[in-house]
Amino acid sequence: MGYLQIHPILSVQIDLDSRMVRGKTQMKRIENETSRQVTFSKRRNGLLKKAFELSVLCDAEVALIIFSTRGKLYEFSSS
Repeated sequence: MGYLQIHPILSVQIDLDSRMVRGKTQMKRIENETSRQVTFSKRRNGLLKKAFELSVLCDAEVALIIFSTRGKLYEFSSS
């Protein structure tokens, strides 16, 4: 615990150990179809970005293939 003085007369007690942290995502199937599709899209784009970054930063040859539940193909190749 610590004190933060916000005014010559006022001070506020704060917890110096508390941090804003996201909770862990539980790894189970998302039941809501719309939420599942949104999550797939966001994570797919993030994964494609990470594959690109890995290929640029490490001069590595990277290939990534993703199939959606409907069979649509998403791919990345660094060369």
